[in-house]
Amino acid sequence: MAVTQEERTAKLAEKRQELGEQELRHTVPYGTRQMLDELMLWHKIGEVSEAVQLLVLNAKAEDLPPAPPKVKGPSDIIRHYFRQGMRDRLAALTAELGETKDRAIIWRLTAHAHSLGAEKSAPLFKIKRHVIDIPENVARKLRHAGFAESLQMNADDEGEYE
Repeated sequence: MAVTQEERTAKLAEKRQELGEQELRHTVPYGTRQMLDELMLWHKIGEVSEAVQLLVLNAKAEDLPPAPPKVKGPSDIIRHYFRQGMRDRLAALTAELGETKDRAIIWRLTAHAHSLGAEKSAPLFKIKRHVIDIPENVARKLRHAGFAESLQMNADDEGEYE
């Protein structure tokens, strides 16, 4: 039987709870959400949380232009999920830029990336990959352990057929 939408939502909420993810809602100036949608389209990103996370991860305070003047008017809401480490990174970026609200940083990051255009904003959406460098002595030990395990498995298999 198919799982209902309520059951899927409950399971997802439970998983987010286990991972320590917290929903954040930022009230940003009108048009910011459309800018974020365009950025996501340009860089082929399907999730708002992923786009905002990459912006926060790759942003450097010294690269951002000064904050534009705040304007009263209509607003958008950007909803996404962050784990504790990303919330800490956002808080650090907020403090470094002298802002008091995280939403100001989300707005500034989105506006800055959008103003750069599709090509120049690409580094802000690059996923950093970890490089694992295995020393030669460790590689040798792993090969030796694998070879010994292989011999043991072959011996076990031969014992079954006798």
